[in-house]
Amino acid sequence: MRILSTALTCAFVTAVAVAQAPSKPVPAPSSKPTGTLAQVMRGIYFPNANLIFDVQQNDPGAPKKKGAETGASATDTYANAYSGWEVVENAAVALTDGVDLILTPGRRCQNGKPVPAQQADFQKFARNMRRSGLAALQAARTRNQEKVSDATNDLADACSMCHEVYRDKGPADSPARCTPALKK
Repeated sequence: MRILSTALTCAFVTAVAVAQAPSKPVPAPSSKPTGTLAQVMRGIYFPNANLIFDVQQNDPGAPKKKGAETGASATDTYANAYSGWEVVENAAVALTDGVDLILTPGRRCQNGKPVPAQQADFQKFARNMRRSGLAALQAARTRNQEKVSDATNDLADACSMCHEVYRDKGPADSPARCTPALKK
């Protein structure tokens, strides 16, 4: 009995000591971006935009055909983990909230130049992306393929407007990329 009493006392004292021990502060997250703008585009924007564009051809809510080839469409790839419409909603959230990643101070372009986040046109392009991502999210929540398909027009425009000015200027490492347009 004495051993049990001693064991319980030790357990209690240990529990109290642990509860009263000062907790270590959680380190603040690094404010320095990890990836380049190209990596954010390839890792977040490209796959998620394609999940939304896929709705033009494939209804995420359509019943799956037995024996259908897995991975036949982008939304099919994740259909076992989430419903097709959840995949589309999640992709729209990634595009919308990804704008904050694009605008993170200190992020660099693939060619080493700073992301032109302070440029008025770049900020406008970012707002357009956020707006088109929200529109795609609202459309996905209706579970209506046609509405999402319509929303892809604005999404495609948001991508291409920025690409025309900042990306489509030679190869990936070209010094012309991420360069603000000359004022006329």
